[in-house]
Amino acid sequence: MSKLGIALFADPKSPKDGFFCNGSDVVAINGVYELSTDCVWVTNIRPYDFSQGGFGQLRQLRSSNFFRTDLGFLIREFGLEGDLAEACTQLYLTLSRSLQIAQDRNSFDIADCPLGIRKELTSQLVPESISTSLLYDAMLHEGVRQSIQYNQGRVDGANLPRGSRITSFVVPRSALASYLCDLPLPSSKDWSSVSFNAGILRIGRANGRSSQDESSNESFEKMLSLAKSKQVILDIDIRETDRRYADYKSFGVGDRTSRHWACIEEVAELKEYALVDIRGGYATDRNEAPLPSPDMPPEFSVARSIANENYALGIASNLSNNNPSPWAAYLRAVERIVLGRAADAFASRGFCVGSYGTGRLNIFLRSSEHKAASELALSLGLIPPFSLISQPVSDSKVVFNSKLYYRDSLLDDAINISSFVEKLESDWLRMFITSSAIKGVSPLSVQNELDALIDLPEDRRLKLFAKLADEHIQDLPDNDGTSGDDDNLGPDNLVF
Repeated sequence: MSKLGIALFADPKSPKDGFFCNGSDVVAINGVYELSTDCVWVTNIRPYDFSQGGFGQLRQLRSSNFFRTDLGFLIREFGLEGDLAEACTQLYLTLSRSLQIAQDRNSFDIADCPLGIRKELTSQLVPESISTSLLYDAMLHEGVRQSIQYNQGRVDGANLPRGSRITSFVVPRSALASYLCDLPLPSSKDWSSVSFNAGILRIGRANGRSSQDESSNESFEKMLSLAKSKQVILDIDIRETDRRYADYKSFGVGDRTSRHWACIEEVAELKEYALVDIRGGYATDRNEAPLPSPDMPPEFSVARSIANENYALGIASNLSNNNPSPWAAYLRAVERIVLGRAADAFASRGFCVGSYGTGRLNIFLRSSEHKAASELALSLGLIPPFSLISQPVSDSKVVFNSKLYYRDSLLDDAINISSFVEKLESDWLRMFITSSAIKGVSPLSVQNELDALIDLPEDRRLKLFAKLADEHIQDLPDNDGTSGDDDNLGPDNLVF
């Protein structure tokens, strides 16, 4: 197997001065041509700049998203801005472990993965047959293709707070990966058309108006009740979007092409803040059991979390642009529903939501909002950038608040939201980071201690983990089932 190295440059658009690490020491360099060819180097050169600069011609180089999450995001997530040498060492320690875990599960050589390990895992995990049945029906093929959206964006022209900067809050990777991998996937063998006696269903509500069509609501609820055993995609038109949600939750914004198809789960969420017409659709059976996947117990290792994230995203991605995957359509829709509810919690408290998807929520923050945003993120089970954890947060405000994720009982049951909440609440790494935030210290040190445990024999690992837990999280406030004054903020009572 080829050896991994990390190379970071002060100016990734013009990569000259920087550092590399492929072992214990970090070394200063003056350009990419000082990087040896006996190692595969993951750099902080963004994919566009990597392509435009012709760096793909150097077979030993890889762009910044080789591990799916951009190295720049990881640097900000770990609070390592301003110290390139330390960032280089830290990323090497973490990502070399992630790579080893991924290779233990699925054999591959990074020298043969020019586009990243997520792409390689997709080629191994997603069968070509998943898209074969779509080839014989052009409308079905287009419907599945349009039902796939990776990230929800903010509407162009929407106002942003003056002086704000985008800040990312991350869903604990293993909790999200385990949740997605536990969902039963569509079989995609035999699709049947979906039609309605009324011709078109009109459902939903927006800006004080509702469809007031009981027949349509009953037909839709009947379809949604089958969602655990059927994968359904629908041809829809959005007639109106509630202005309280329009800036950050308008349908299809963030996708590269216009959409009028969506999974039924996404439509069920849409109807809470939009008037929707449904013209028809397609349905297929779900597999009786989820796809076999690695065991993902409550996680304490950030390295294993990154490996788990890549595994789940490997399943939730297309084999190619011409082979849309019903798995990707379904899993990405469920992920955006969950993250959208976290986004609602931020918006309801006056924060400016930027975008969300692929495991992170991006918020435009002023410096004066950092503490309040971090407290809210932690109460949602999200992880704030370590650089924001510079002063103690209130322990009463970071108690995990599961109620913020629950909405419509029928949809919640269809996507098994209780499973997501349970996995989020039991994630060990989240608990350690929350404990550090209560103390007002960066979690990086304890994160490194936890990550090093995976290199040890099991008996020693368990003993040292118990010691770290006693030292760091014994005083962590429990979720006692109570809630704050604005616990139930949801579609009907956003406050701006």
